[in-house]
Amino acid sequence: MKGSWPLLLALLALPAAEALEDYNALFQKAVNAVDFEFEKNWAYTETQVTSEHVWVGRFDPRRPSGERWNLLTVDGRDPTIDELEEYASDKAHDHSRDGDDRINTLVEPDSIRFIEETDEYWLFGFVPGEEGLMDSVDATMRVSKNGGYLEYIDVRNHKTMKPGFGVKISKLITRLTFGHATEGGPVVPISTQVEVKGRAYLVVSFNETEVLRNSDFEYVGNE
Repeated sequence: MKGSWPLLLALLALPAAEALEDYNALFQKAVNAVDFEFEKNWAYTETQVTSEHVWVGRFDPRRPSGERWNLLTVDGRDPTIDELEEYASDKAHDHSRDGDDRINTLVEPDSIRFIEETDEYWLFGFVPGEEGLMDSVDATMRVSKNGGYLEYIDVRNHKTMKPGFGVKISKLITRLTFGHATEGGPVVPISTQVEVKGRAYLVVSFNETEVLRNSDFEYVGNE
């Protein structure tokens, strides 16, 4: 009986070892479960909240190229001509949705570690892919067990960061969330939150917030 203990311990350790190897695969499947090309077939409303204004626009893929974004309101009122032109220019050069490429940039390959498991989700930690962040931030992601999709990625600092000479960042938050466009619909990006607060060269302070929220999804089947 004594001689069987090493084998028993090895068998008990085997599932954990296999789980470690599967974390990256689970993460990749969770990313693949998100439809990052939903704009081909779905119209939706985007609310952009910044430190200064609230912009509300509507995207419709059925409209001609260059006219698919329509600015509805700014701070709850009708937009001015200048604001309409600014919005159209911004959307013509909008690179905010880089899909799974952006996700893979945030997460360093093979750095995913297990934190928690419930009946509803898996919670993982990871090392951010951006240099200089590893020692200053807490980075987590959650994967839904019901559908196996990525629910959110959250990166936020736990101490002051010094990314360059004379620059200090006291607050940094990046949070991406995902969910179903409609009941039974595809999983799509729901919101992006970015907050940065700090000081440069002791005299210039900055405190910027930008939140993008997608809502009121409508399937239009434009392929």
